Formats: sequence, C-alpha cells, structure tokens
Amino acid sequence: MRKRLLGIYALAVGAGLAGLFWSPSAQAAILGPENTTTPIPLTRTDWTSSLAFPQFDPSLGTLLSVELDLSGSLQTTITITNTSLSPSSGTASTNSQMTVQDGGSNLVAPELNLLSPGYGYSLGGGDSVTSGLLTASGTSSNLYTLPAVLTEFTGVGSFVLPASTFTQTFLANTGGNTNASQVTSDSLTGSVTYTYSVPEPASLSLFVVALPFLAARRRRTA
Repeated sequence: MRKRLLGIYALAVGAGLAGLFWSPSAQAAILGPENTTTPIPLTRTDWTSSLAFPQFDPSLGTLLSVELDLSGSLQTTITITNTSLSPSSGTASTNSQMTVQDGGSNLVAPELNLLSPGYGYSLGGGDSVTSGLLTASGTSSNLYTLPAVLTEFTGVGSFVLPASTFTQTFLANTGGNTNASQVTSDSLTGSVTYTYSVPEPASLSLFVVALPFLAARRRRTA
C-alpha cells in the first residue's frame, strides 16, 4: 500500500513540475510588424502598385490571425475656375481612396479614405485660382481570421497585395459656374502582425512528468 501511495505522489509531483514549464494547451505568440512594411512613395495619382509582405513561417506554429495595418498620406493642389461672368465663392477639397485587395477578395474594407483640408475661394467672373499645397494622412487596421486569408499569408516567401487609388475633387460653391481639377500624390505603407500558436512539446512534457516516478522507483529497488 505504501508503494502504491508513493507512486501516486510521484506522479502528482511530476505533473506539478510539468506545469511549471509547459502550459497544458498551446501557447499564443505574436510576430510583430518589424521589417514587414513595404512603402509606396508619394506617387502621382491615380496609380496602381502593390504591397509585399513576408509570409508567416509555418515552422513557428499555427497562424491564428493576421492584423493588416495601413498608413498613407496625400499632397494635393486644387485649381478652381469660374467660367461664368457672375462672381462665385465656395470651398474645394480632394478625396483620395487607397485600396488593397487579394485576388479572392477575402479582405474586408482594407482601405484608406483621405480628405484634404478645404480650400476656400472667391472668384470674379472668368477668374481662376490655385490652392497652395494641401496635405492629409491617415491609418487603418483590420484583423482577419478567415481560413482563406490565413492560408494566403502562410508560407516561406512573400504575399503580394495589389494596391490602387481613386482620386476626386469635392466642390461646394455659390454663384457663377465653377469647375475644379486637382494634382495629387499619394503614399501608402502596409504592415502585418501575426498571432500564432506554439504547440506544447509533448515528448518533453511526458518526460518531466515521469522523471520523479522513475526516481522514486529506483530508490525502492536499490
């Protein structure tokens, strides 16, 4: 009876020691956005380009989620022309939408929607005016757990997302007959953060559990 109790005690101690070193389930880990950004420099719109991201190495564990962060900026000048003989006044601004999307359209709302400060004007008949340089910037963040997205971002190479812009001018005026045009450049940068699980090394865990029991058994037979 004493030997049986000693064996049970040894197993209990072994399990406790194992818990000090290993979680009973997979550990969550995060691979941050360091060195995963690929910038598109300020480029005249509208442009099409791409962002390339290093994929998650499956040898590290199992990918659980992908956080896609975008940051961008615009620089614009706006020219407003009054084609009427009557005076006109109002405000003009430039809107630029920067979008990235995978081939299967699995990403939801991965875009930046930037709006420049408004430029106020007052024009006589037949006059035109050009604003100074107007700037804006913004960020967005999206978290994805869809299996199709996780598969795309998993591998040992790079995953490329097409990127594009759509730029337009907003014009609100009173009187006259005005039109507006803009010259705009956009920049875009993307980064990814991977959250993944690290499986428990089962063989080592079993060894830690069994070690006290083996030691006790050796003492009894000595």
